[in-house]
Amino acid sequence: MENLECPQCGNALANGVAVCGACGREVKDDEIALPPQDREKGPGRKNLYAILAVLLVLFGGVALLIFTGLLPNPMKGGGSTAAVVNGEKISIAEVDQKFDLYKKMSGKSGQPDSTPEGKAATADMRMQILNAMIQEKILVNEAVKEKITVPPQEVADKVSAVKKNLNLSDNDFEAFLKNHAMTMAAFEKRIEKDLLVSKLVAKGMQEKGLTKEAWIGELNNRAKVEILAK
Repeated sequence: MENLECPQCGNALANGVAVCGACGREVKDDEIALPPQDREKGPGRKNLYAILAVLLVLFGGVALLIFTGLLPNPMKGGGSTAAVVNGEKISIAEVDQKFDLYKKMSGKSGQPDSTPEGKAATADMRMQILNAMIQEKILVNEAVKEKITVPPQEVADKVSAVKKNLNLSDNDFEAFLKNHAMTMAAFEKRIEKDLLVSKLVAKGMQEKGLTKEAWIGELNNRAKVEILAK
């Protein structure tokens, strides 16, 4: 019997499963991945670094993939606060930091594109980053309310899985993080948040009998979100 894996988190799946028990992703038959030894040779290391960069900057794993676009997009001008989520502020400085990191990792940290198209692309990316930060805050706060926790060993195992899936040695991985101004502690915190969110999603789907999108939509509708930044 072939050992199959979730295309999102790499968790081992039994035949016929519809939802990954580790990350809560609904799994279709044509998405199930074979284990690494049975796959065709993957992308080169440069492409793997690019993949990891996307994970780091756009909130990776579950948090990015479950972002459903259900949050409001209209924005109003206002001060140094980008958004307020259930009474908690997200500052413009935080969005700037994430955006600067995105530019560095994507190789776009040079002179900004001042064309109308370039300015529109910049505004769109900043909006995507802000919406992802809002979505994450909603879900992580809900996970805390639900008293969901992630043991340190689970975080360590996930970090090891990331290294293994990307075929990076410990030294290569740490060098990559250092080159992109991220510490191992920050990366582990990122992984912890993703695991919190995945457990929240799985719990909601199991206990409420909702689809992932419906459960996240319910949490978004329940949240009080005000977007202030331009």
